[in-house]
Amino acid sequence: MARTSLQTAPADLQLICANAVVAQASGARVLPMSSRQLDATTFAVDVDAGGRKFNCVVDSSGSVKSVQPA
Repeated sequence: MARTSLQTAPADLQLICANAVVAQASGARVLPMSSRQLDATTFAVDVDAGGRKFNCVVDSSGSVKSVQPA
């Protein structure tokens, strides 16, 4: 079985996304679950908020581009 190499989002960007989800999470515990690089400056972060899933897109400067329920 071959391994694939994917670039993940740095921890600080994952936490920025988690914080962006807090407002929509109704007090639930929010955790970044996975991430991947979309292009040279943009990352997608999958976030779990008490069982509710969200997709967040953040750029390398820390600007959240979108937060959507998954």
